Amino acid sequence: MKKVLLLIFLIPILSFSQNQIQGIVLDSKTNKPLPFASVVTNTNFGSLSDVDGKFSIQTKNPFNNITISYIGYKSASVPIDIKDRFITIKLTASVESLNEVLITAKENPALRIIRNTIKNKPRNNIEKSLSSFKFNTYNKILVTANPDSIDGKIDSVFIIKKDGKKEFHKLDSSNFKFKKEIVKQHMYISEKVSEFQFQKGKKKKEVVLASRMAGLKQPIYELLAITFQDFSFYNEVYIIAGTKYINPIADNALKHYNYKILDTINNGNGESILIYFKPKEKKEVLGIEGVLYIDTKEYAITKAIAELKGIVNVKATQNYIFKKKYNIWFPSEMNIVLRKGENEENISLFGGTVKFSKSKKSDSIINTQKNDGGDVSYFISKSVNSNISINTPVIVKSSSSTIQFEDNAHKRTEEFWNSYRTDTLTKRGEATYIFLDSVAEKEGVGKKINLARNVLKGYYPTKYFNLNLGKILNLNNYEGLRLGFGGETNSNFSNTFKIESYIAYGTKDKDFKYSIGASTRLNKEKNTWLGANFTNDLKEAAALDFIKENNSFSPINPRNLNIDKFYNYKTVNAFLEHDIQPNLETKIQFSTGEYLPVFNYQYISESKNLINYKLTTATFGLQYNPKNEYMNSPIGKLKIKNEFPQFTFQLTKSFDDLLNGQFDFTQVNLRILHKINRLRASKTTILTEGGIVFGDAPISHLFNATPNYTFKNPWVKRITFAGKNSFETMGYNEFISDKFVAIHIKHEFKPFKLSSKFKPQLSLITRAAIGDIKNPEYHNGLDFRSMNKGYFESGLEFNSLFKGFGLSSFYRYGAYNHSEWSDNLAVKLTFKLRLGF
Repeated sequence: MKKVLLLIFLIPILSFSQNQIQGIVLDSKTNKPLPFASVVTNTNFGSLSDVDGKFSIQTKNPFNNITISYIGYKSASVPIDIKDRFITIKLTASVESLNEVLITAKENPALRIIRNTIKNKPRNNIEKSLSSFKFNTYNKILVTANPDSIDGKIDSVFIIKKDGKKEFHKLDSSNFKFKKEIVKQHMYISEKVSEFQFQKGKKKKEVVLASRMAGLKQPIYELLAITFQDFSFYNEVYIIAGTKYINPIADNALKHYNYKILDTINNGNGESILIYFKPKEKKEVLGIEGVLYIDTKEYAITKAIAELKGIVNVKATQNYIFKKKYNIWFPSEMNIVLRKGENEENISLFGGTVKFSKSKKSDSIINTQKNDGGDVSYFISKSVNSNISINTPVIVKSSSSTIQFEDNAHKRTEEFWNSYRTDTLTKRGEATYIFLDSVAEKEGVGKKINLARNVLKGYYPTKYFNLNLGKILNLNNYEGLRLGFGGETNSNFSNTFKIESYIAYGTKDKDFKYSIGASTRLNKEKNTWLGANFTNDLKEAAALDFIKENNSFSPINPRNLNIDKFYNYKTVNAFLEHDIQPNLETKIQFSTGEYLPVFNYQYISESKNLINYKLTTATFGLQYNPKNEYMNSPIGKLKIKNEFPQFTFQLTKSFDDLLNGQFDFTQVNLRILHKINRLRASKTTILTEGGIVFGDAPISHLFNATPNYTFKNPWVKRITFAGKNSFETMGYNEFISDKFVAIHIKHEFKPFKLSSKFKPQLSLITRAAIGDIKNPEYHNGLDFRSMNKGYFESGLEFNSLFKGFGLSSFYRYGAYNHSEWSDNLAVKLTFKLRLGF
C-alpha cells in the first residue's frame, strides 16, 4: 500500500520533469545545424550539441526546462514535457549579439586567442614545462548499448484489424533477444590500472599494474598498447583511434582550420572561452572538428572535444584539472566513443580508411531497421587519472621499454581493483566477465589467440615446442625441393632456457642439413640471452648477410627459385644477445668452422690455393630503430610501434692461425631502411645498403648486390617471380665486389578502386649500385666482372591484379646495358600476400 501511495505522489512530478532528452539545434532561417551549441538544464547540467547540432542529455536529477545559447543568436528557453523524447530547437540570428563580438577586432577574434594558445604551448604543455610527474590511471573499455534505446516490444504478436477481421503478425525477435541480453550484461568489458612516469628529456613510461579482459585468462598484450587518443593535446598532431590528425593548435594550424567563438563559461579558476574549430578543406578522409575550452588567463586548454562524423562517429573528450601550486592545467580524464554514423563520409581508423555500404532495406512494420542492435551499440574507452604527483623525484630509465607489465598484473584480486576503480563494477559488468569467461573457456579462445600470435611470427605452437613454419618447405635451384622440420621450445617448457633445432633434406642434392643449439636468458628487462649452436647448412654465395636483422616470417621468397651458387658451412657458434635499449639491439657472435663452395670455385693467391677453407670469426651486429616503441610483457618483448628509419650494422673480423682459421680480413656491412607515408595513402620506401672488406676474403664473404635475372633462352623462360629489394635485370653472380653500395627507391601509389574486389596498385621503382673488387683473379671458376662504372635499372609494378598476383617490368640502362634490347628487359610476376588485417 505504501508503494502505491508513493507512486500516486510521484505522478505529478513525473508529469512535468524527466531525466533525459534528445534534440537538434538549427538555424531558424536556413535550417542548418548549429554545431556545439550550449544546452543547459534548469538543474544547471550543461552539455554541447555535436558537429551535426544534435544533443543528448541524461542526468540523475529530473529537469523540466532547457536553455540553448549560441553566439550570434538569441538564446531560447524551452519547457520539457515528459512525453518529449526528441525536440527540434530553432535559434534566430541576433545582429546585435554578433556585432558585440565583431566590433572588438578587425579580424575574427578567435584567431587572436588561438595564436596566444599556440604561443603559450611550451608553458602549458606539462611534458615541456614540468621536470617530472607521475600518476595512476584507471581505464575501462565497454562495448555496450543503452537498453532503453531498443524497442522492447519487438517480439510481440501484433493484432491488426482489417475489414473487421483480425490478422496476426509475429515480428522479427532478434532485437527483443538483443535487448534481453544487453539488460543483463555488456557485449564486452576490459579494465586496466597503470602508473605513468615522466622525466623531462625522456619518453613517458607506462607500468601496467593490473589488466583484465573479459574471456581471457591472460590479456592480449598488443591490444593494450593501442592508442585510442593522445595523452597530450599540445603536440603537432593529435591521435584519435590510432590515426594522426593536424592538431587545431599546431604551429601551422591556422592554415588548416577555421575558428569561431561559441561561449564563455566559468572553469573554477576563472573563465574559459569555447572556440569551435573545423577543417578549411574537405578531404577524401574526414578531418576532426570540435571545441577547445581555453583559459582566458593562461591560454591553456581546460577541456577539448574532437569529433569525426562519418560512416562511424567518433567523439574524443579530454578534461583537465587546475593545479594551483604549479599554475598548470593537468589532464584528469579522457574518453572516446565510437558508434555507427549516419552519413557516408569516409573516416580513418588506426591508419586505414573505413568504408561501409549502407543497407538498402526498406523499413516496414514487419521488417524495420530502426533501433537495430548495430545502430545503438557503441564502444567507449574511459580513463581517469588519480594520485597525481608533480616535480617529485622520478627516474625513468632510458633503457626501459615504453610499456612494462608487473608479472602478476593479470592476477589481481578484487580488493586491488576496487582500490583504483573510480566507480564500482556494476552487476552488468560482473555478469559480462562471468559470461564471456565461460564462453571463451568453452570455445578455447585463449588457445586460438596464442595460435594466431605465433603463426604471424612464423611458428605453430604446441604444448612445449613451437614449430618453425619457415623450415617446412623451401625451393631453390641447388637443393630442389627442401623439406624440413624444426622449431624451438616455448615458455611452457621454460621461461629462461630455450632449445632450438631443425633438420632439412634436399630432393635434388640428396643431402641433409641440420642445426641444434641452446640458450639461456640472463636478464629479462634487457632481453639478454647467452647461447651456442652447431650448424651444418647452405648459404647463398656473396650474399649481404646480417646476424641481427628483422627476420619477419615470409612463407614465400620467389628469388630462391633461381639461386644455384651456395656454399656449405659447418660451424660452432657462441653468442650473446643484449638490448642496450629496447630500440637498440646487439649481438656478439664467435664462430669457427669449415666452408665449402658447392659449385666450381677455387681461391688462388700468392700464398693460398684452396677449394674448401676454415674461418674463425668474431661478429658484432646491431639493430637500431630510433622511433620504434616496445612493450616488456610477461610473454616477452613486443613491438608496439614500427617507425622509420631503421639501421642495421655489422662488423666481422676473421682471424688467421686462430683455431685453424685461414683468412685475415675485416668486413663492414650497413643497411638503412626508411619509409615515408604520404598523403592519399601512398608511400615511398628508400633502402640503402652496402659493405666493404678490408683484406682478402673468400667468396662466402664478398657481395653480389642481390641479383635476380637469368639469361635463359628462349626469352620467355626469363619470366620468373620478382624478388624483394633485388636487381631484376642483373644476372646471378654477374658482378662480384669486395666493396659496394646500392640504393632502392620505390613509390607505391594508392590502390585504384576499379571495383569492390579489383584494386590494383601501381609502384614506380628505380635502383642503382656501384662496386669494385681488388683482386678478381683470386676467385677462379666464376665468370664475373667489376661494377665500378655504376649499374642502373628502373621499372614499374602492377600489383594485386588477380588473387594477390601482379606483373612488373624493368629495364637496364647505363654503362652495363646490353646491345640486344631484350637482354635489358625483365618481365616478372609479383605476389603480395594479404592477410586481411
